[in-house]
Amino acid sequence: MALFIFLLLFANVLICYFCYLKATEKGYPKVIFAVLGAIPYFNLVVLVYLLFLPNVKADTLLNSKAAS
Repeated sequence: MALFIFLLLFANVLICYFCYLKATEKGYPKVIFAVLGAIPYFNLVVLVYLLFLPNVKADTLLNSKAAS
């Protein structure tokens, strides 16, 4: 039973870290997505949502190049 709990916590930490990395990569608030990624069962919804969000950094680069 202890091994099962450890594996669940380990998976939760991995998902939380992956949410943090994806939010950093796409330009969204890192802390908010890391905290939401730490909530069990809700973290999978946040992860899928974050995977399909558009890249904010790329949009700002395109807009700044188009304006000049």
